[in-house]
Amino acid sequence: MINHRGKTSVLQSSEWFSRNGIECSRVIACDDGFPRHSHDEYVISANLSGIEEVWLSGKNLTVKSGQVTLYNPASIQSSEFAQQSVEFISIHLPQSVVKTLVAQENLGSRSQAPVLREGVLDDPQLFHAICRFAGSAREDNDSLQQQELLQLCGELLEPSVSLAGSEAQQISRVIDYLRCHLTEKPSLETLAQIAGLSKYHFVRLFTRYTGLPPLQYHMQLRLHQARNLLRRKISPLEAAISLGFYDQSHFINAFRKVMGITPGHYIARLGLSRG
Repeated sequence: MINHRGKTSVLQSSEWFSRNGIECSRVIACDDGFPRHSHDEYVISANLSGIEEVWLSGKNLTVKSGQVTLYNPASIQSSEFAQQSVEFISIHLPQSVVKTLVAQENLGSRSQAPVLREGVLDDPQLFHAICRFAGSAREDNDSLQQQELLQLCGELLEPSVSLAGSEAQQISRVIDYLRCHLTEKPSLETLAQIAGLSKYHFVRLFTRYTGLPPLQYHMQLRLHQARNLLRRKISPLEAAISLGFYDQSHFINAFRKVMGITPGHYIARLGLSRG
C-alpha cells in the first residue's frame, strides 16, 4: 500500500475479533498512520513492540513497547508509525458496556459514561489486562471472556485497589473452595457468592490478592494436582479423567501451556513409567 507520503506502507490486522459489541484486533503497522479522528467508543491499546507517535489534545506523545494508550469517546487523536514495525493490541469498548458496569457497581453516574484517565500510560496491570482480554477473545469460553472483561474494566475504572483484612478472608474462603473442587468447573457467580462480593469486585480483589484471575488460578491448582498424579505413575489419560478434563487433548494442551512440557514428556524426563 502507498501511504500519503508516497512510500510503501504496512497497516494490517493479523487478528480481529468481535464479542458482544466489543471489537479487539492485533495490528501491525509500518511507515503509515491514522489522521486526526475520533471514536464513539473507548479505545484502549497495548503497544507490544516498536514506537508510535500520537497527537492528543494538542500534545505530541511517544508510545513505547509496554505502554498503553487510552482515548475517551469523542477525543480527537492521530497516530504515526515510522519505518520500524509497530505491533499493538487495540480494544474498542462501547460506552454502554462501561455505563452498565458503573451503574451495577455504583461506581459513578448512572446516566453518563465516565471520563477515564487518558493518554499514554505506564500501567503494567492494565497492559496485562488488555493482553489477557485479547487472549480470551480467541477462546470459545464465555466465562473466561466475562472474567477478563471485568478485570479490564476494573483496571480502567479503579486503577489502584487494596484489600482490607475482611476482604482477604473472603478471598481465602474461595481459595479453600477451589482446592476442594479440582474436578469441577466453577462459575464466577458461584465464586463471587462464596466471597460475598459482586462478580466485578470479586475478580478485581482475587486477582490483586493472588496475582492470577480466579479461573486461571483454579487451572493452576488442577495442573499441580495432575503433576502429583503423574509422579505417582498415574497415566495422563487417567489423570485427565480424574481431574474433570473433557478430553485428553484439552488436558495435554493445558498442561503444556502452564508447565512448558507435555504430560508424556514430563513422565519421560522423570524416568517414570508404569510397569
